Amino acid sequence: MGDKRPMTSTLNVGARSSAVTQLQQQLAKLGHYKAKVDGDYGPVTKKAVASFEKKAGLKADGVADGKTRDALAKAAKPSVPSLKVGSSGPKVKALQQHLKTLGFYKSTVDGSYGPVTKAAVQAFEKKHGWTPDGIAGSRVQETAEKEAKAKPKPSWQTVKAPPSDYRVVSFRGVKVNVRTRVMVERAESYMKAMGLSSKLSITQGSFSNGVSASAGTHDGGGALDISIRGYSAANADKIVKAMRMAGFAAWRRGVNDTFSPHIHAIAIGDKRATQVAKNQVTEYFRGGDGLVGSKRDIHLTATGHNIGRPVPNWAK
Repeated sequence: MGDKRPMTSTLNVGARSSAVTQLQQQLAKLGHYKAKVDGDYGPVTKKAVASFEKKAGLKADGVADGKTRDALAKAAKPSVPSLKVGSSGPKVKALQQHLKTLGFYKSTVDGSYGPVTKAAVQAFEKKHGWTPDGIAGSRVQETAEKEAKAKPKPSWQTVKAPPSDYRVVSFRGVKVNVRTRVMVERAESYMKAMGLSSKLSITQGSFSNGVSASAGTHDGGGALDISIRGYSAANADKIVKAMRMAGFAAWRRGVNDTFSPHIHAIAIGDKRATQVAKNQVTEYFRGGDGLVGSKRDIHLTATGHNIGRPVPNWAK
């Protein structure tokens, strides 16, 4: 039968179990045990344990107590390949994300280890008093992961303002600036928490003057129209709420107006928004619908659509 004792239980001469087999395998991997792996804790195993304990700075008595077994398991853990300039793939992407969470990496998480990633690793190493060589060995990777997971995640209210990055980029077939893209991605993370995991389909982006019905709203930055095809009314309202939580002045159209069903949104604080779009944001904070005639916001008044006006602190 296998040994069902916890990992921290003590193993000594006379023990015979699967736990001893694992112990011998770990010792063999580290070069301390060169005999047959048989699950029998005899004098040879004791000698190998004492050899490991001595090297690890533990009491070299040949008894595999909890402290010895934990140290052995850690030492025998598969080594993590070092990451450096030229590396790529999911491990680099994970490292970038952890460093971004911790504030060391401020670029795109793309899985490519270049000069920017190296500089972020060096800054992280300096913080810990390690040699800042820019090479992410197991210590860097494991520590970054541990600290990133332990860092409290800000709520939608206290999250930092989106970056003041007004470069125009292509995003899901339309033009937006980087600031707006970040806000959309935040909205999608809030949607996911509400049970909606699909990505938003943008039917009209920013810097678009081809639709006369938009009255110039989309000519500048921060303006979006979102498709709600396939969503129930309740889920469409959840999307509006997520957009508002992300810092958009957002409304569901096609309820108390003549527009076809969609969600219209303006990124609050966008410096490149048109005056028409900025006026809509003003109306949003006044409780209006952002349309000519300024009716009441259905999401503050209409039965079944009232989701309130959640605004992140940075947008107030």
